[in-house]
Amino acid sequence: MIKQNYHTHTSRCGHAIGSDEEYVQEALAFGLTELGFSDHIFLPNHSQIGIRGDYELLDDYISSIESLKEKYKDRISIHLGFEAEAMPFYFPYYRRLLEEGHIEYLILGNHCEIDKKNNLHFYFSQATKAKDIVRYTNSLVKGIKTGLFKIVAHPDYFMGSYKKWNKTCQICAKKICAAAKKYDVVLEFNFGSVRRGKRLIGEEYRFAYPYDKFWEIAKKYKCKVMIGIDAHSPSDISTLNNDGGYEMCKELGLELTQKITF
Repeated sequence: MIKQNYHTHTSRCGHAIGSDEEYVQEALAFGLTELGFSDHIFLPNHSQIGIRGDYELLDDYISSIESLKEKYKDRISIHLGFEAEAMPFYFPYYRRLLEEGHIEYLILGNHCEIDKKNNLHFYFSQATKAKDIVRYTNSLVKGIKTGLFKIVAHPDYFMGSYKKWNKTCQICAKKICAAAKKYDVVLEFNFGSVRRGKRLIGEEYRFAYPYDKFWEIAKKYKCKVMIGIDAHSPSDISTLNNDGGYEMCKELGLELTQKITF
């Protein structure tokens, strides 16, 4: 059983529920020794209702988690971070948050991209063509190379709508795993899609991710792998629906990294 989870959202993002303290209480009940909050990053110049909180929520997020750190310091180690996309336009902002000590870590969750006019568009979970997953991969690898991120969330995210694993998928997976290995970034085996259940994608009835063939490649590259609960409600931390994710890890023979050093 895991003792740490660094992928935890808050209601500020608009698609999660529960108070910040309820997540802490659930983590304690489940026996976690570390809990990392990593809500979808608030961006100074963009609003995405129902996807991420507005930038004005930054101070409240920081103060709330810092308060919980102090309140529960003798019972659990709480960390403060964000899940963020590989958007070069925002890399200086990410770096400032880290260097000025506002947050402890960043998770690279590459959900969408930003164009030259600074518009957010194209969600990689909707990738259906080879060129789409190549775009995802190139963007993700660029993010890994910055050194800003400790963990890559659901690196196989591109399989969410992609109908069939093929040579392009294999090449992209190898590029992601090679970069993660070289830059010592942890790949997250994400439980979020497991809890949502299997669905028909192409001719396969499966989870959107994790996708077995990706993780077989990660194992060959000897990448560091960590479970990410990707909690969007307090009950996600201990729900029995996570058992399917644990079983997948076991069947794939993945050696799991338990702890991140900040």
